[in-house]
Amino acid sequence: MATRPNRPTMSQARLFAQLIAEFEPNVHRAFMASVTDLQANVDWRALLTALEQGDFEGAVAALNIDAAAWAEYSSIMTEVYAKAGASTAALIVATGAGDIGMRFRMTNPRAERWIRENVAERVVGFTQEQIEVARTVIANGYARGQGPRNIAVDLAGRTSGRGTARTGGVLGLDGPRAARLQAVTEGMRSAEGVRGLVIEGQDGRVSMRYRVNAATAQRILRAHKAGTEVPADERAISERQYSNALLKDRADTIAETETGNAVMSARDDEWHQLAESQGLDRTAVIKTWQHRRGAAKEHRPDHLAMSGQSVRGLDTPFVFPDGVAMQHAHDPAGGPRHIIRCGCDTTYRLDISGELR
Repeated sequence: MATRPNRPTMSQARLFAQLIAEFEPNVHRAFMASVTDLQANVDWRALLTALEQGDFEGAVAALNIDAAAWAEYSSIMTEVYAKAGASTAALIVATGAGDIGMRFRMTNPRAERWIRENVAERVVGFTQEQIEVARTVIANGYARGQGPRNIAVDLAGRTSGRGTARTGGVLGLDGPRAARLQAVTEGMRSAEGVRGLVIEGQDGRVSMRYRVNAATAQRILRAHKAGTEVPADERAISERQYSNALLKDRADTIAETETGNAVMSARDDEWHQLAESQGLDRTAVIKTWQHRRGAAKEHRPDHLAMSGQSVRGLDTPFVFPDGVAMQHAHDPAGGPRHIIRCGCDTTYRLDISGELR
């Protein structure tokens, strides 16, 4: 059962905030670099040829989707975990809870498992996800009777001139975001599609079925009023703008979610390493959930209600009203509902100062 002990030290909260501020932008840049890599390595000629021939697998292969595209992301995530663990070890020593010479060990089984599950396997997941998104776009394109070039643009975007980077397309997007992009992109291509993108209220007011950038909404609503498709030149601009907005949202979500996971998981790992190396009484550890106001765009009421509550025992979970049990904030066991873009923190302290055995 959760208790409310004395207020824990704020130095852990400050450390968490500092690490998030330092590494979140780096994770964001690393993910975007992987998308740039994917776009730059599309074999456009082979892609068009495969699509013209109805060669489904050849078209997917021409995209050259490979786990190596996420090399920088993998490196940064490993660095975040290592830095957070080392910083936690230094803080524990500084407060007198650990011996001098105590270090965070990346070869520890818990650390190795975290890297495998949250870096290596995550990248495999990204790769497979991109392949499945590409398959869906190609299948939908054929089903709608789209030409090869339209399908290719939907997949890989377009360039604004010779030698320029590609923008737009679904590369880098997850399934739900790619589906929204496809719905808006396809909808703008016909008057009927435009009508499907607009919701008409009983009071005569109109609104967008999907949340899009303001300029795209204006173009769609203008076409809806005229009873036409969105003009091709305007549509190309909106496809790029909407794709970029969805991609930025995806990168923001990954950066916020995965950086928090790495920092908090490394802190928890270091406390387990402390218990194993110095014979710490695991039941003497008090964990406290901290809700950082202003950290998340949307507060979760149950996370806010949990703030300040503590559990006794290094292995004792926090249990939420929905039955979900989490060892700490950002624990992947919480599932998407509890971890995506969460801004919470968990602090640790010993019940009896300096008594490790």
